[in-house]
Amino acid sequence: MSETAQVALAVVCFSVALLAQVTGLAMLVADARRTGSALRRWRDSGMAGREREAPVRLAELTGLLDSLLGNRFDRAAAVALLAVGVVASAAGGFLAL
Repeated sequence: MSETAQVALAVVCFSVALLAQVTGLAMLVADARRTGSALRRWRDSGMAGREREAPVRLAELTGLLDSLLGNRFDRAAAVALLAVGVVASAAGGFLAL
């Protein structure tokens, strides 16, 4: 492989790695914000007037869990993108040697 082709392939690998990792992190941040929003809504939905010992209704917990566990694909895709980024970065590093 020529040196020019090797440098071009290393640049492509680093670009793919950067794009995959930034996208994966953005997906994880969006999921964390969605989770925080769901927890704040649950906390603010009438919990202030209750006594500490009052039982939580099952419907409230079910709604909270549905919103927290709603989209597992986003988390799996984010982890896969981060892994692709690490592998592509390693391949670019080896090509740059």
